[in-house]
Amino acid sequence: MTLQQTVNQLKDSFSNGINRTYQSRKKHLTTLRTLVVDHEKELCDAIKADFGKPYFEAYATEILTVINEIDVHLKHLSKWMTPENAGNTITTFPAKSMIYKQPYGTVLILGAWNYPVHLTLMPLIGALSAGNTVVLKPSELAVTTSALLSKLFHQYFKQELVTVVEGGAKISQELLNQPFDKIFFTGSTRVGKIVMKAAAEQLIPVTLELGGKSPAIISEDANISVSAKRIWWGKVMNAGQTCVAPDFVAIPESLKKSFITESKKVLSDFFKNDYQIGENYTSIINVDHFDRLSNLINQSKVLLGGLKNRDTLFIEPTLIESDWDEPIMEEEIFGPLLPVVVYQKTEELIHKLNSKSRPLALYIFSDDQQFQDQIIQNVPFGGGCINETITHLSNHHLPFGGVGNSGMGSYHGLYSFETFSRKQSVLKKGFWPDPEFRYPPYEESKLSWLKRLFE
Repeated sequence: MTLQQTVNQLKDSFSNGINRTYQSRKKHLTTLRTLVVDHEKELCDAIKADFGKPYFEAYATEILTVINEIDVHLKHLSKWMTPENAGNTITTFPAKSMIYKQPYGTVLILGAWNYPVHLTLMPLIGALSAGNTVVLKPSELAVTTSALLSKLFHQYFKQELVTVVEGGAKISQELLNQPFDKIFFTGSTRVGKIVMKAAAEQLIPVTLELGGKSPAIISEDANISVSAKRIWWGKVMNAGQTCVAPDFVAIPESLKKSFITESKKVLSDFFKNDYQIGENYTSIINVDHFDRLSNLINQSKVLLGGLKNRDTLFIEPTLIESDWDEPIMEEEIFGPLLPVVVYQKTEELIHKLNSKSRPLALYIFSDDQQFQDQIIQNVPFGGGCINETITHLSNHHLPFGGVGNSGMGSYHGLYSFETFSRKQSVLKKGFWPDPEFRYPPYEESKLSWLKRLFE
């Protein structure tokens, strides 16, 4: 079956109501939950085979998050599907105004390799919850996980509801040429522009979950010990291959030495038995990414770490001394390298941050409310934390998404349901009363009355 035939089949099944009712959506979400729970170990093993992610990390960030998200949708789906009452105005009285949440139709979800289960299935939950049919395209870079997902979905789901398509850039481009009703993409800003350009040709709405240089900002009053621990926890997770990982640290000059000292202690505590790929640390996904990160290390002043092994794709967590305009500060690092830059005043810091592209995440380490407010009010970013990293995305009550180069649109929880739904307005009116006032002929007396009514 060609891709065009596949999409047509999914569109036909959508039109025939395969995922229209509350009962069918609940059934499909429950089936997805069963798939993940029953094959938890296989999924974690596949992720480990692709790039050595430890079982604990894989379970916590890829399995548990998906199960929790499904449970949220199962709990609230009936309420979310219920049409909302909307207010009326004097021009519509007497009438009843409603907002219906309708599925888009057949949607395309393009997953990412760094969290190959989480970033593929999380948007799928929203798509199924909202009543769509889906083409699911896992990342070809996580080849083992992609193959397993294809196999499992073939076993658990009808192909006319969810079809998994595997392949590289050529397949992705062919998919982008199909007449989908919505596209959801997770990945780099560069590829995001390609997706959006292709979607624009057919006026297909898109949600783009991208990345950027997410700063960790330390203020004069911060607890350096706790700050260093939480920043490095966010950085070493998945060997820094996380879209919301702290990309760099901005710190006052007076605290720089203390942060270096605490960083040594934190990493020593985290990895007491050295770095063991697949047990307590993750490898880099492939040679191309390894070489890119290795070149950044070679061009930089290393303060801590810096060991690397091309054969095993291992790169040690590395603290780097940097200036704001050095090459490592130009693009998202997406690896375990952590540049540290200094600032003197808050105003200078805000100017420097705004000279970079708008980040997906921003982390403030401070108990100074004025400092927090200055940053939050003056630096655009997708989402973030105060005195913490990464965990904001685990709260389904918070929308997760970027701004500008870091993306558009949001999801998680209710926001996932809304991302894959369109709001359809309906005004309902009876046949009586039916005043003649609004109908022609438009006499002068009618105009005078109308003006008095609204002035």
